Amino acid sequence: MKSTANNVTTLAPHKDAHNIAAGRLLRDRWENRVNALANCIEHLIVDHDMTEANAELVAIQAYADLESTNQVARIDIDACTPHVVVLRTEGGRPVVFTVTDLMHVLTQARQEERAVVVDRERRRPVVLEY
Repeated sequence: MKSTANNVTTLAPHKDAHNIAAGRLLRDRWENRVNALANCIEHLIVDHDMTEANAELVAIQAYADLESTNQVARIDIDACTPHVVVLRTEGGRPVVFTVTDLMHVLTQARQEERAVVVDRERRRPVVLEY
């Protein structure tokens, strides 16, 4: 809050990075995943002075949140470790993805040309197209 000369208190509008990214992604929602993420990352870097690494992470997380709207399944963060991701499907059933499992999914997607690089110059991030 900031006090002005005539003692009126004004609130500076505040948007956190996640909300900024979600807003940008919603504007590009008809784009494919690669274009939506590329546009969002560039927007965060250019218009909001984020580092590339931070912009990538914020954009990826916001995209995942928007994509999972109305999904019954969820990733169980409390059950995950650096070597396993636990997906909870309907009824809370656990589905286990080890690093090896995920690398197999990535390898298969690359063979099928569904693994796409968002920023071709930097070769990252990689997303899977369906």
